[in-house]
Formats: sequence, structure tokens, C-alpha cells
Amino acid sequence: MKTLTYTTTKDINDLSWPNIEENVGLYTSALRVFTDFKTVSPRLIEPTVRADVLADIMKKEHVRMKLVVDSQNHFLGVVSLEDLSDEAFVKHVAEGYVRSELLAIDLMRSKEDILAVSYKSLSNSDIESLIVSQKHNTYQHLLVVDESDMSIRGLVSANDIVRQLKLNIDVATSTSFAKLNDILEHEYANSKRLRVA
Repeated sequence: MKTLTYTTTKDINDLSWPNIEENVGLYTSALRVFTDFKTVSPRLIEPTVRADVLADIMKKEHVRMKLVVDSQNHFLGVVSLEDLSDEAFVKHVAEGYVRSELLAIDLMRSKEDILAVSYKSLSNSDIESLIVSQKHNTYQHLLVVDESDMSIRGLVSANDIVRQLKLNIDVATSTSFAKLNDILEHEYANSKRLRVA
């Protein structure tokens, strides 16, 4: 066993802070709002988890989306809190499913139905271009594919963009890319603060 050294905080006045770029604007690199799975572990779930249990787990973890993977961690799709809404459960029950028997795989969006952005194009883009290209995306998350090794490299969250740009939008609720684009076009159309080069 290793021995730890302890010290008093009586004479400590300062905090350590991360190096954060303060002037994030629409012309900032899109990589600034990218969550890279090479540095942050993805949130995973197995397809056989009960959907109602998964919804509770995600709410407790404050997570809005998980990647669905099989037992070998092969990507199958994504499931978000939007996919696990009461409306989604009602729809499936109306189709003959029993609510308590619905699984993540029943409510997930399959990888065949997901359009992702390439890491290379994202790395050559700015935040504004990313948002405009996603103006019809009604989801909060956009997957990023690394075509060099054909893997899910990470994701971009509309809520992360809101936080980075310091927009006056409540991130306690889900913000889709479409909603974000609409807000930028109308409420922030003339904002010089967001036009930081």
C-alpha cells in the first residue's frame, strides 16, 4: 500500500484553473465544441437494458445520450432521453409492446439511420458552419466519425455549443441543433460578441 501525504489548507488562497480560451465565437474552430473519445470515455449502454430503467439511469447520471454497443463494444446505435420520452413509450405500447418489456434496442436510433460528420471536415470547420449545416437536425447530439480508422471518434452537443458561446439558453432542457440555429438567426443575429475571429 502507498502512503499519502496530507497537508492543511489553512494557508491556501488560490485555486488551480484550466486553460480555457475565453474568446469563443462563431468563427472559432468547431473542434472547440467537440468531445473527443480519445480523451473522454464514451457513455455506453447494452441493447438489452430495459428502456424504462435506462431512462431513470440517464436522468440520475445527468446524461442525455448513450451509445448502444454489443458485448464486443461494437457500435449499434444511440439512445437519447428524447428517444425514451413518454410519447415514445406510448407509441410502442400502442403498437403492441408491453412497456416494462421494452429494451434500449427497441427505442434506440440504429446506426443505419444516423448521419454523422467526418472528423476531418469538422477539424476544418468553424462553429458557425457546423450549426448552419445542422439547421434541420432535431437532435441535440451529432456523432463524429474518424474515417482513417472507421470509428466513432466523438460527438458534438448543441448544449456544449450553448455553454461555450455563453448564450442565454437554459441547458437544463435539451437544445437541438435546429433550435440553436433558429435562436442564433433571430436573437443573436447582430451579436458582435459571437463574431470573434
